[in-house]
Amino acid sequence: MRVIRQSSRQLGFTLTEVLVGLALSSLLMLGVVQLFVANSRSYSLLTGQSFMQESGRFAISVLARSGRMAGFKGCYSKNEEVYKTFLAAPPYEFNLTNNMIGYEGGLTAWQPNIHNVLPKTVGGIDSNIYAAGTIGPGNGIDTDKILRGTDIVTFNYIDSKKHRLAVGMVSSDELIELDDTAYDFGVDYMAYIHDCEKGTIFRVTGFDADLKIEHDGGADADGYTNAHTRLAEFNTYETNAYVSAIISDTYYIRESNGENKSGNKPMSLWRKRGVNKPVEIVQGIEDLQITYGVDTDNDDIPNRHLDANAVTNFPTCVHCASASRLILSMMWTVIPHQPTAVSVTVRVVASFAGRARRLMVCYAEPLA
Repeated sequence: MRVIRQSSRQLGFTLTEVLVGLALSSLLMLGVVQLFVANSRSYSLLTGQSFMQESGRFAISVLARSGRMAGFKGCYSKNEEVYKTFLAAPPYEFNLTNNMIGYEGGLTAWQPNIHNVLPKTVGGIDSNIYAAGTIGPGNGIDTDKILRGTDIVTFNYIDSKKHRLAVGMVSSDELIELDDTAYDFGVDYMAYIHDCEKGTIFRVTGFDADLKIEHDGGADADGYTNAHTRLAEFNTYETNAYVSAIISDTYYIRESNGENKSGNKPMSLWRKRGVNKPVEIVQGIEDLQITYGVDTDNDDIPNRHLDANAVTNFPTCVHCASASRLILSMMWTVIPHQPTAVSVTVRVVASFAGRARRLMVCYAEPLA
């Protein structure tokens, strides 16, 4: 019978070999983890940079779109004088007499003083609001939430969508019949009727069965009732005339309604358009600084770039300015009938690995 003897020696790793293997494996795993963390951070950084650039470009494009249109009143744009059918000055939300107006932000207040001018709703109390019927009330800017030290700007213009008169008006006090009844304004809104020689702001009082626009007069409780129903100081409006909605875009910086990935509420660019509630345009915009190029020698080229508190002729200045590129700034040229060139400084903030970092981003995008 054959006997199999077992060796007294055990096959395997010694404790020293196991410890060395574990150490090498740990070093290898540590390197893999570090590589993963580095790649993750790089991805977060690149994603954040992309977000910042996209936010900045979007903020600039929104401001640029309104800036290009500021002062646009159809083919009557180069004329400063605007006729109106009511006695009071045009309400802020429909003010075509100012192409734009700016407010320089200080540590505690703005110049000019926003509290006597801007449509605002603070603590449920309305001030400077155009309130007619159901439009306007409660839709003002909460000025207590605007970030101190940042600028505010308002651009006024008519909508590029315009409704042509289907029938010429025998007299300018009759109903207005348009070829398109998909109106972008309603009862008690201010609208603008215009051709190439004149333009008039009037209050829409209703629509008849054929959707012709009514502009009746009546008891004047607020100064905005049509004091007369005549829409033209001279002549009348023919089929080469249009009726357009009036747009007023006010931009400012305040805290976002939402949170970022870090659970913080970032600053955002906000816009109030006309009588509508303010809306948040884009998160991550923490500053807005604007300068205005003023032409003092009537050659359509700015002689000086001023802050809003140094501009004394927002209502009457009608000249444009050339522009150039600045770090963290956008300087653009507005259309020739505009008062200024506008330089907008936009600092964009994104969150990387729980921390907010700023990137130097340079934008250059002329308006015209």
